[in-house]
Amino acid sequence: MASAVLDSIEARPHAFSMDNWVRLPGSTQLTPSQNPRHGSTLCAAAWAAHLTGWTLFSHPDTGDVEVLATDDEGVEYELFASVYAERGGERRTIGDVAARALGLSSRETFWLEGEGTAKRRLREIARR
Repeated sequence: MASAVLDSIEARPHAFSMDNWVRLPGSTQLTPSQNPRHGSTLCAAAWAAHLTGWTLFSHPDTGDVEVLATDDEGVEYELFASVYAERGGERRTIGDVAARALGLSSRETFWLEGEGTAKRRLREIARR
């Protein structure tokens, strides 16, 4: 999965940013079958969620919805978020979906790092 995320980032560098989970101007969702529209950006975690079949949602103006997340000990809990991933009626934080897709514990994630660190970590995971 790390290799697929890197491929997507390299093919669409304009749609990669670690400044936000996901930014979808003019839209509130990005389905797995869609490519990001012009002006949209996805962080590394959002690319992983998108590529593993999750629909990404961004509702910054309409309020939060209840989603699942996993803490450092692997215990699931609920929280409210305006940006999340959904598949088959299940709503999760984008970071949680990506950590599972990449086989990372919450302590190994790099979601709050910059673009350079994210690409480096993805290369390490993909053994590139």
